[in-house]
Amino acid sequence: MTYQYPTKPLSLKDLDLDKELGIVTESSLSPNPVPPTPKLRPYRLFIKGPIPFDWLQRANGIGGSTGIVGVALWFYAGLHGSKRFKIDSRLDALCCLTRQTRDHILKRLEYRGMIKLFTRRGAYPTVEILDPPEI
Repeated sequence: MTYQYPTKPLSLKDLDLDKELGIVTESSLSPNPVPPTPKLRPYRLFIKGPIPFDWLQRANGIGGSTGIVGVALWFYAGLHGSKRFKIDSRLDALCCLTRQTRDHILKRLEYRGMIKLFTRRGAYPTVEILDPPEI
């Protein structure tokens, strides 16, 4: 079998680039189109702001894992839509800390005047993030 050369020269008008590239256009749709399945984006966590930089700077200055817990507190504030919320065990998992370390850090933040703790025996504490004092 031999190859037959085209009788007329090939031009760009003859190419159906949409078909070649797999681009769907209205002219290429069938009468009963199947709706495309939506592509799900991977679930990602984010921190809703604004977050006062001086608050984070003071938390990082205390030392240890205080900065990590501080960022996690602001994450929780964004989730709950309020600066006052109840902490649960997911905060420990989020920060990779033990319950005892978390409690120690929360007491340090309260001592510095950055949060207010409301504790009840046998229950997770409620935290209120305070605004940073004006310097």
